[in-house]
Amino acid sequence: MAEDKANRQIQTQSYMNRLFCSTKERVSYILYSAFGQTTIGKYDVGSELWLYKMYGVKPTALAKAEIGRGIYDIINDPLTAAIIDNMRTRWGKFKPFQYLSLIPSVLLGIFICLLPTLANGMGFDASRRLLFYMIYLYANETIGAFFGGGGYINNVFTPNPQERTSLLVSSRFVGDLLRKFPEQVVSVILDIAGNTLSEKAYAKLMTKTFVTGKWIVWILSMVPTIMWYINSKERVAQSEKPPNPIKGFLSVFKNKPLLIYTLSDVIDGINIGKGGDLYYNDVLHFNTLTTIAGIPGSPISYASYGFVSKFREKFSTKGLWFLCRGSSFVADVLFLGVGLIGGKKKGLYLKKVPMACAFAVGNCISMCFYATKRVIGDEINYEVLDYCEWKNGYRVEATVNMMKGYFVKIKDIVLRVINAWLLETWAGFKVGEGQVQTLETKYRLFVTAFGPSLIFDAFCFIPMLFYDIDANTRKRMYNDLARMRSMRSTMESLKDGETVESEMPDAE
Repeated sequence: MAEDKANRQIQTQSYMNRLFCSTKERVSYILYSAFGQTTIGKYDVGSELWLYKMYGVKPTALAKAEIGRGIYDIINDPLTAAIIDNMRTRWGKFKPFQYLSLIPSVLLGIFICLLPTLANGMGFDASRRLLFYMIYLYANETIGAFFGGGGYINNVFTPNPQERTSLLVSSRFVGDLLRKFPEQVVSVILDIAGNTLSEKAYAKLMTKTFVTGKWIVWILSMVPTIMWYINSKERVAQSEKPPNPIKGFLSVFKNKPLLIYTLSDVIDGINIGKGGDLYYNDVLHFNTLTTIAGIPGSPISYASYGFVSKFREKFSTKGLWFLCRGSSFVADVLFLGVGLIGGKKKGLYLKKVPMACAFAVGNCISMCFYATKRVIGDEINYEVLDYCEWKNGYRVEATVNMMKGYFVKIKDIVLRVINAWLLETWAGFKVGEGQVQTLETKYRLFVTAFGPSLIFDAFCFIPMLFYDIDANTRKRMYNDLARMRSMRSTMESLKDGETVESEMPDAE
């Protein structure tokens, strides 16, 4: 008995310390995580600048249309979550969805790259522009819901949490080298044009720059995505019997860390008031402010990667979250406070240098925990999923994602209406090409963009005080999971061996 227990401990320890991914898979993951979601940042599809300046839809009309899509999401998600969590195939639980998503995603990507050119060339009015954009959103939601299960392989490609963290840090570091470069190039072009061209000429250049930049970054992002789809493997063995959908749904409510993190995330995401990118573009005419003012913090951000492992050893996931979120909160308060100095007519929010200095100081504070911030969100997400497996014996990634998405989508439906009213009615922002904003609009745009959300940013700290996966619990959880996964992997290997042996022809 003692010998069996010792053998199990040795086997578990070996399983925990093992590196599962091949070199090809590690490279594919790093490139995919670093560049698979490459965009042109605040100029990309769905951003304020894209929607209201380049594409030309009205905020209130879009907000009303988004209510219907939100309801569609809420109805659609439980069905797809049940299908994904109950999927069992010889290729794995998520691998089939990964391949099924590829062709529809490529076609949808081509469509959205062409949409602004199509709208301008055919003379679409605001209503037709909104119609085609909503077609894109509905298609994107449908593809994401039915085929998005392939993305869950990112949670289960290795059962070793140390290997997973190492690859996360490496991919974020590589991504940070070039991630902001496309947005920075576009910002430089538009800043030069915005201070030399007329409003109409500037607006036309903005649209052309978007179309060119979008095509380039979309192609660059698809290559590593296809590499990862080909080379990735699903290694965390699922329970042999799929969980009952109702039982899987109820298990989410028993997962206290998940509910707490989701609540905190929802509160943190209550961004009442929008328009930060519009403020940089229409008020300061300084789209490169974040790039130039971010230069002093850049060395700090890269240096912070050297402290990730030390922070991980010293602090719990909860403690790291507070450090990361707290530093960002201080930076946001500083930026708003400096801008309000001087009032509406002579406020510093109208001046490039003071606002750049305020951003630079806050950014340096925030960059001290930049690398940790880049991985902590994924780490908590993995942690609460692993906690569900630890407590229940099975994983329900799709159901968990659905529940988190429910809170977010209901919140977004309400926020879209509020923010559209604030931007269009209260601030008086004029949409479309060549529009000039009044002083009153500029002041209200600044306040709307950076003020109200800070209230909820402060409230989001409260739920996380009750997040109860401390360092000791985390260590015990992963020890137990390693033992469970090791035994499950051994049983599957034996089962496969029996199957192979049973299919061998009898020796004559």
